[in-house]
Amino acid sequence: MSWTGLLLAVVLFCLSLTPSLLPRPALYMGLIGGLAATTGYALGVFIAWALRAMEVPAPGERGRRTAWIGLAIGGVLMCLISLFLGWQWQEEVRVLVGEEPAGLSMYVVPVIAVVVFAVLLLIGRGIRGIARLLTRGLGRFIPAPLARVLVVVALLLVGWWIASGILPRVFLDTVDGIYEAVNDSTAPGITQPLSPLRSGSPESLVPWDTLGQTGRTFVAQGPNPEQITALTGRPALEPIRVYVGMDSTETIPEGASLAVAELMRTRAFEREVLVVAGVTGTGWLEPQSVDSIEYIWGGDTAIVGLQYSFLPSWISFIIDRQRPAEAGQALFDAVYREWSRLPRESRPQLIVYGLSLGSYAMQSAFATVGGMENQTDGALFVGTPNFTEPWGTLERQRDPGSPQWKPVYRAGMQVRFAPDSIDFDALPGPWLPPRIAYLQHANDPVVWWSYDLIAQEPDWLKEPRGPGVSPSMRWIPVITFLQVTVDQFFGVNVPNGNGHNYPNTIVDAWVEVTQPPDWSPDDTARIQALIDTMPTT
Repeated sequence: MSWTGLLLAVVLFCLSLTPSLLPRPALYMGLIGGLAATTGYALGVFIAWALRAMEVPAPGERGRRTAWIGLAIGGVLMCLISLFLGWQWQEEVRVLVGEEPAGLSMYVVPVIAVVVFAVLLLIGRGIRGIARLLTRGLGRFIPAPLARVLVVVALLLVGWWIASGILPRVFLDTVDGIYEAVNDSTAPGITQPLSPLRSGSPESLVPWDTLGQTGRTFVAQGPNPEQITALTGRPALEPIRVYVGMDSTETIPEGASLAVAELMRTRAFEREVLVVAGVTGTGWLEPQSVDSIEYIWGGDTAIVGLQYSFLPSWISFIIDRQRPAEAGQALFDAVYREWSRLPRESRPQLIVYGLSLGSYAMQSAFATVGGMENQTDGALFVGTPNFTEPWGTLERQRDPGSPQWKPVYRAGMQVRFAPDSIDFDALPGPWLPPRIAYLQHANDPVVWWSYDLIAQEPDWLKEPRGPGVSPSMRWIPVITFLQVTVDQFFGVNVPNGNGHNYPNTIVDAWVEVTQPPDWSPDDTARIQALIDTMPTT
């Protein structure tokens, strides 16, 4: 074993225990620790090799023995202290997100880390053994230095072929089989709607069995006029819900055209509000969000969505970001063409909406925020992924003095960012229509995850911290990237108002964007109280 490699492995393992955006279970702390230790060991081995190549004198036998004893004692002490601090930091983050302190089994962390480290080390040494064997064989026919270069190049090419070709194909085939079966199934308690105002009904142009699981759930659920009236005390219509599944058409443009045909069949363009909704990777639309707008407007609404995948969002955005962008643009363009033909005085409010990858999908329909302002009557984007445009441009061009986690763009005249809907009114100037709203928590890993975290400290850690972000969190190259990557898997496992959970302020956000007439704070509170009782999915 390399002394330098083990030293850096211990250091990076200890650093991996520092806090990040959300609390992490011990299993994932161990996984991150193992990956960090492996990275540190590889870096240490490289440094040691470089020193030998530069012929830096190595310490004598006594010096080496002393160094190993020091590493054994000091390394153990460092790990014990870091594990204790890591436990305290995790409890601190739990309190910040509104969870009760929970005693973590911290002894599990080093065990898992050692296992991960050992497996990766064995793989690395196996590759090194193969390289040496090939080099010796090839060295019989050509000079040894040339043999080493050729073997290294060959192994790199094979590794790239496996990593970029074989592994993704095997992975995709596996997850495709799993999630295609889920997509073909129907959730318990979901039955085909009979109302002609729903896709998948007997009168619909979209067959029920082509909607996918999430599409079937969307069109079969939601409040009816009686439920809306009982809550609001006002007469209500039956909301229109239009959805086109992946199996409904051969291509995304065909799906967008079919969605518009469904909107026309249901007379959706005669409603007060028409929401063009971006769906998540599986095709899901959050019930709290879509139900809210229907309650607010007394059912005088139409919501349309287009499925582009049945894979979870984290897989979709890693494997293929093009399809959600294509779906968002195709759907909006098709709806906008029909909507723009209508007399201005009889058009519904045209609102674009998206949560998570759905936010990315719908924003992809616009090259700039100016296009959004010119072609819509408002927008609500929730938990927007960091790679989204024009979100990224707005964040980069924010007014001086405003923090990255809550940027102010052009004094908030039309675009406003907030961790919750109350903050939309924090700016002194008027908020002019069309109103464009971004809900984003300071501790939402989906919003702040980026490859830039590997080597660049983000502004949201350099500037004053937003709500829920630990004051103990520090940017550490590679480590912070690994931490925030894992945090995304727990984004919805924390209480509402933190991470990737936004239902607790969604009603007020819709009210701010769509401006329903004769509305009062009591109306908002009444609907929000109902939304708060809905189970998170």
